[in-house]
Parts: sequence; structure tokens; C-alpha cells
Amino acid sequence: MDRDDFEGLCLRVLEDLGFEISNLKSISGDILVEGTIHRKGEMKNFVIKITRSNENISSAVEDLKKLLSPATEGLLITTDKIANDSILDERVEIVGGGKLYQLLEKFDLLSEVEELGKKEESFKSEKKSDFIQKGNNYLANGDYETAQRFYDKAIESGDNKALAFFKKGELFLGRGKYDKAIKELKNALEIYPNSVEIWALLGDVYDENNKKEKAVKAYNKAIELNENNLDVLKKKGRVLYEMKRYDEAILCFEDILDLESNSKEVWNNKALCHMRNGEYEESLESINNALSIDQKFEEALLNKALIFENMGEMDKALEVSKELVESLPDKSEYHYVRGAYLAELERYEDALIHMNRAVELDPENEQAQMMVSALERKIRG
Repeated sequence: MDRDDFEGLCLRVLEDLGFEISNLKSISGDILVEGTIHRKGEMKNFVIKITRSNENISSAVEDLKKLLSPATEGLLITTDKIANDSILDERVEIVGGGKLYQLLEKFDLLSEVEELGKKEESFKSEKKSDFIQKGNNYLANGDYETAQRFYDKAIESGDNKALAFFKKGELFLGRGKYDKAIKELKNALEIYPNSVEIWALLGDVYDENNKKEKAVKAYNKAIELNENNLDVLKKKGRVLYEMKRYDEAILCFEDILDLESNSKEVWNNKALCHMRNGEYEESLESINNALSIDQKFEEALLNKALIFENMGEMDKALEVSKELVESLPDKSEYHYVRGAYLAELERYEDALIHMNRAVELDPENEQAQMMVSALERKIRG
């Protein structure tokens, strides 16, 4: 590992550990790093000197001390030579003794740097055709940084650049770095503008980043390229529902049902859209279709009760809640729902039985606890 590699790897590890670097400067060939780190709700200032010059460590430490203040901690990251079987090996070591030193010691910074150095060396011996597969392997193991390095190597070598950009987009999405994911996927689209997979993943990124309108546009582009892509159609329908664009969502769900008529989830989602539109008959028809596929489909039973509640038909809502309690008697939520309907019909003692059961099954159910108190007051008069 040469000097530049050493310094670069140290910086990458520091950033991964949460150090926010505000300033970098070179002094006599060494790197001086300034910034902050948040620990236990407090912001700590730091100055770290990174050097491979081991001729006079004590002098380097004294130079660093001159830059410190009571509110700033310092650290020197350097190297030394050690004898190992009559051979001189290079060793990375930390010079320091404060809390910052202890923090880095806890995270084993030096092992991190040395391990990254080994990985850097491995890049030099890999064949071009192996870059993406190697990146995929590291990605599957959760080593995002190394995976990214292999994808970058694939891009640099021109080895299936579109796929490498796509995989980087996938990687950044998994880490919540949405802007970077979008940039990589747009790079991929410049190479393959008619890729369903790239447009679909771009839609996922926008969706995760709460940019719903852009997500729909990306999904629409994917659907234009393949109108029978059920996965993308379902994502589009869900996003439209979240945006309260119920008419468009219904049309999307109908397109799905033309391809997959036995999807209880899609019938259930279509029913919800009709209910939000106040189209209760259409909503009941759809929910009954879902239940014809699976009579014990819990979500559909809950929504059927909700439809009747919105229609003002509390007796029918109560009947559906009975089905839920009988099918899953140990679920707190369903006893709460039935108890709420009984209370609405002023059957307070029956309601109290189910609310007490809800609390018994889930002692942290605060809503049920409040209902128990309210019902006890009602019964006492």
C-alpha cells in the first residue's frame, strides 16, 4: 500500500465511522483532517494527522498538540516498522490516549484500514469479466463499499457499464442514498433507454424518496415498454392509492386483474379505492371477490367491516367482526374492533368483555385501555 493509498483509505474509514470532515489540508507532505463527530448527543471537534513519515513520531505529536484546544481532541495515524522473522514489515499504529483514541480503538480502525488495503490490492489482479460478479457477491454479503469499488472498476473497464450503473443504483437505494441512486440509474438509461428493469428501479427510488409523482412517471415508462409487467403495475397502483388518485388506481388494478383475476390482494386494494370514493356497492363487490378467493383473508374482512361502517350499517359491520374474532380469537386488534362496534350500538357490557380481552392479549394497547375506562364509566352511569 503506497502513501496515497494509505491516506485515502484512512479517510474512507473515518467517514464510515461517522466523522464529518470539514477541512483537509496538506502540511509538509502529511494530511491534516479537521471536523466533528456526534457521540451521545454531543458534537466533538477533532484534528487528525495522517502520516507515513516515521522518522520522528515525537516531533509529529508535538506539532499536533499545538493545534489542539480544550474542546478539540487530536489523533495521529501513522506507520512504523517491526521485525518479523528477520523481515521488516510495515505496521499502522495510533498515537493518542483520549476518548477519540478509545473510540477508534473500539472500532478497530487500523484493522479496517489494513483490510481495505488488501481489498485494494485484489482489484489489481481481477479479470474485467469478474468485476460485476465480485461486486454482486460483496453486495449480497452487505459489504457495500467493496461492492461499489468493483462496480466502479467495471465501469472504468467498459465491462457491461449499463449493468454496473444499475447495480450501483440498487446499492445506493439499499443504503438510502437516493440522489446517488438516481444519478447512476440515469447513467444506465443513457446506454439502455428502453430497459424495463432500469425504469422500474428508478420508480422504486423515487417512491422510497417520497417523490410519488416522479415514481408514477417512471413506472409508466416501464409499463409502456412492457404492459404485462405485473410487479410494476402493482407498484404503480399502490403509489396512486397513496396519492389519493383513486380513479387512476382503480384503472391500474383493473389492468392487473385482466392479467391475474385471482389476486385477492388486488381485489382488496380495488375495494379500498372504491370505498374512498364513496362507491360502496362497487367496494363490496370487489371485497367479496377477494373473500371468494380466500374466505379467511383477514385484511379483506377488516375492510368489509369498515365498508359497512362507512355505509352506516353497524349491525353488518358487527357481524363481520364476529367472523374475525372467531377465526383468530387470540388477536388483540380484532377484539378491539368488535368491542368498538358493540360500544357504537350501546351494548356496553358486551363491548367491555372484548376490550378487556384486547388488553389481556396486548397490555400495551393504549386505545383498548382507554376504551375500558370509558366503558366502565358508562356502565356505572
